[in-house]
Amino acid sequence: MTRISLTYLFFWCFAAWTLGGMHYFMHNPGGSGLYLPFNMIGWIFVSLMIGLGLWQLTLNRTVVWSRFHAGCWLALALMLVPLLYPNAELADRALPRLAGMAGGLLFWFALLQCRFDEHGRWRLLYFLLAAVSLEILFGLVQYYLLEPGNPIGYNTKVNRPYGIFQQPNVMASFMATGLMLAWYLWLEDRRLLPAAHRFWLSTVRKFWLGAVLVTTPLLLVVLQSRVGLLGAAVGIALILPLAWQRNRSACLSVLGLITAGLVLSQISVAAVEGVQRSAEVYTNAGMRPYYWQQSLELISRHPWAGIGYGGFERQFMEFYAAQRDVIAGLPPMEPNLDHPHNELLFWGVEGGLLPVLVIVGVALMFVRLLCRAPWRQALALTALVWPIALHSQTEYPFYHSLAHWITLLVLLYWIDGRLQPSRETPYRHRLLARFTALLIPVLVTGFMATGLQTAHVITQYERGGSKEPALLQSASNPLAWLGRLEFNAMSLQLKVGAAQQDEKALQAYLDWGREFVHHTPRASIYYNMVLALHRLNRPEEAQQLLTLARHYYPDHKQLQSERIQRILSTAPDA
Repeated sequence: MTRISLTYLFFWCFAAWTLGGMHYFMHNPGGSGLYLPFNMIGWIFVSLMIGLGLWQLTLNRTVVWSRFHAGCWLALALMLVPLLYPNAELADRALPRLAGMAGGLLFWFALLQCRFDEHGRWRLLYFLLAAVSLEILFGLVQYYLLEPGNPIGYNTKVNRPYGIFQQPNVMASFMATGLMLAWYLWLEDRRLLPAAHRFWLSTVRKFWLGAVLVTTPLLLVVLQSRVGLLGAAVGIALILPLAWQRNRSACLSVLGLITAGLVLSQISVAAVEGVQRSAEVYTNAGMRPYYWQQSLELISRHPWAGIGYGGFERQFMEFYAAQRDVIAGLPPMEPNLDHPHNELLFWGVEGGLLPVLVIVGVALMFVRLLCRAPWRQALALTALVWPIALHSQTEYPFYHSLAHWITLLVLLYWIDGRLQPSRETPYRHRLLARFTALLIPVLVTGFMATGLQTAHVITQYERGGSKEPALLQSASNPLAWLGRLEFNAMSLQLKVGAAQQDEKALQAYLDWGREFVHHTPRASIYYNMVLALHRLNRPEEAQQLLTLARHYYPDHKQLQSERIQRILSTAPDA
């Protein structure tokens, strides 16, 4: 197979993902990571592209690399160091995100091996824009056309479109990225089109870019997302100097299209039913400042080794609850908080200063790379990655959406290739590279395909009122949804044990629950353990556990005494 044909295979695999796989919908209970089926589908495509890139390496007989990309691999190696710290007893819970980082860098490595020419690299950007365009259509349909009881379960009363991402802010940063990408392509893609098709291709391109420039600001307003609007506003300010220098009339035309989108959004907000957020919401950061302040305090107390990879949820909850006892006015923490809504602080809390310095180092490498370009061009290139980078410091988009991670990597690859030449090193270990090129897609595809089956049966089980235990037994890949499967199985055991007064089953749930809340404290688990202790006639222990749970979650409705007494007074069903 020739280099050209493999490069085309990679290109069309990328196209298939941006035009299809990224937008795959399947009902699910929600969550992040592999709990969202479109991420599973995405990793199948990414693994195939990694395999193609590694095979291409053996045909080239050289490794294509760049200093920036090599620096990112060094950064990943340093991020692994906290796995060796003595406090890393829960480090296995951090392995999925570390594997996601490694998978992303392998994808970037595969991109480099394909040696795309300038036209090919521009096409990659257009396929990213096509992915944004499809999400625009999805969002517009959700906002304007869907009725109550629609097949995808979209909430038409709240009416904040989220595309495939199931979270409006994640959709918003993707829209802001699309806005920056469309404007940059309008400015910078001045390649000569084939003479025979120049007129209609140029017309289609301008219409497409213009449509994106109108619809993305429209959606950003109706999404009512602070991070999306801020990402777009700052991005526009960054790209404006280059646009004004290039062509003032064209710059005014683009600003006119964006303004048209804003006007349409205001008309839509007034005409279309939905919950409208007040202007105060856009200046109020909510609970984030409290989480950031306490995260910084926790880092200051454990600066060198952190609290240990994988330990954030439990230890931050305990620390925050203790801080509420000494800091007046500190509000109760939201339940199920597994991230401080800031990626830098997240790594700092768990791993100490080393991961923080590594992330800052990568950012500085990127700034140094941008210094190779004139300042207007550097600002415009920064605008491309700004919305996603900003979002990572206010939430955790990379855990919600593989599309954000891959989009960021493609943009970094594109900027890197534009500003500095790649390098080549001879490579002779063909057998190892080809074995890896086959192994990665086989393992990832098998894992994700069986994971989708597991997601389907667990969703059926939960939506069916947990009345068909056989569905849980039919899960073909428990590892993919281990936490959810384990929770459902143990909840079923608790229900049966309570109905049959099976003390062994009730005690088994207690033993499991104590171990589970050690790493994933959930109010619902505490609630179930309290019920189990009451069923075992151990009211003193139940009250102690309930007091502890209320200390962590003082306002949680499930932990109110009236609710617990009402449940205990009702005979449990088998």
